[in-house]
Amino acid sequence: MIVDRDKARKPLIYIFAGLFLFVIILSWLYSPLLNLLDEFFTEFLSGRNNGFLKVFFWIGANLSRPIFSFLVTLFCAFLLWGNNFKIPAAWFLFTMLGSMLADSLLTLLLQFPAPSDKPASIGRSFPSLAVLMTFLLIQFFFVIVVPEFNKRAKKVKNRTIIFMILWLILVCFAVIACQYNTIIDVFSALIFGYAWFMFSEEFYFSYARIFVKLNIFRGSWI
Repeated sequence: MIVDRDKARKPLIYIFAGLFLFVIILSWLYSPLLNLLDEFFTEFLSGRNNGFLKVFFWIGANLSRPIFSFLVTLFCAFLLWGNNFKIPAAWFLFTMLGSMLADSLLTLLLQFPAPSDKPASIGRSFPSLAVLMTFLLIQFFFVIVVPEFNKRAKKVKNRTIIFMILWLILVCFAVIACQYNTIIDVFSALIFGYAWFMFSEEFYFSYARIFVKLNIFRGSWI
């Protein structure tokens, strides 16, 4: 099974869910500290006039848009399904879809104001949907793809892991620099994403052996 038992998983879910709720409460109360952090990081990153950084931030902000992440999700799920990883494919797809739905509901319910100079064509999401989906894609990469690297491909594995981490960092900075999201949106996305992924792993571990008995998943690797 690609997801093993982990006794620390449930406590981590509660811890990160509680931390996410704490951030929401502080944001609701318009905490001066959070506002100060938002203003500082937004001004610092969006005020960088270096052309090289602007290009990098533009790439990170636009290639991490939810539509692209969703297309990557569909492509990866298709590959997994075709290689008889039907349950992991369904798990992957529904975890990503669930994160999009949860993000949309939170955005609608909370309705935090958007950054003042935010592009009108892009609505603010809380937590940042771009960061959330990027984070989840990388988490799935670590769980599903990384274990498949053999010992001879250790260098490729390490380079790929470093690239994934750097890409996540770039996306986090880019959505702030382009004023699509604030630092609180990004931080919340990472917290919520971790809690959501832990919950998803716990669900997979608990029910994968049950779903494999269904005709549609029969014979699937788990």
